[in-house]
Amino acid sequence: MDDLRRDPVNAIAIFLDDDPVPLSTHRPPAVATLDTSKLPDGPHVLRIEAIDALGNRGVRTIPFVVANGPGITVTGVRAGERVRGELRLDVNAFGSDEPFDPVRAESSGPIPVWTWVMMALIAVWAGWYGLEFFETPAAFALTPTFATNPVELAVQPAAPNVAPSFSGHGAAAGFDYAATGTQLYVQNCAACHGAAGAGTPGAFPPLAANPVVTAESPEEHVRVVLHGLHGKAIGATSYASQMPSFAQLDDADVAAIVDHERTSWGNHAPTVTPDAVKKLR
Repeated sequence: MDDLRRDPVNAIAIFLDDDPVPLSTHRPPAVATLDTSKLPDGPHVLRIEAIDALGNRGVRTIPFVVANGPGITVTGVRAGERVRGELRLDVNAFGSDEPFDPVRAESSGPIPVWTWVMMALIAVWAGWYGLEFFETPAAFALTPTFATNPVELAVQPAAPNVAPSFSGHGAAAGFDYAATGTQLYVQNCAACHGAAGAGTPGAFPPLAANPVVTAESPEEHVRVVLHGLHGKAIGATSYASQMPSFAQLDDADVAAIVDHERTSWGNHAPTVTPDAVKKLR
């Protein structure tokens, strides 16, 4: 009885497919080898039987597929598919040393309909999300494209052509830069230089106490707004981001922005007029 406890399994036999004769028998534990190059390609079943000292038998089966020969892919008919008429078969073969499983290789079969449906649904959702949550820039908020009710906006009477009223806060040779300067700065400049003109460290320079902004002559300041700037150190500090050109703005808008920057955040520099901007374009 003690011998049975110490060695309860007497033998292990290894069978292949339905062959009643084992490939090999072993006393456990054992190491066995199976040369698949001698087997035909296709499905096989490995069966291992173990017998203990009392004659009880344990069985384990392991299905596997031998693929020593070339792999084959076929497009045009699928297993179990009901077909009729003439079929076009696209057939290909791959060497057994290919670094992928040919049976699972991609073929030239058509993309399933459900894939197109999913792509269309995702595109529709993305479009809805963009329209619903995209914040309209203030400069376009009252245009027919982005207005809440473009029909109502379209039928509104045109604003009367009256002379602009002066803000009373700042004027340069009759040009009231304070009337529009703050709004134009917020729309075009504040995203980079900040509402308080403090800039972004390492990216965008501050405008408060900026030597270009506070210079006695506004010419360089105007040229930077009109034509942009990149790679020039400001106050011995270099900034990674490029200043874009705002030449698309008219002379009055450029003058209003420049004058706002030259008279805000503690800056007290001479202002410019639209005529001066026109000469520097």
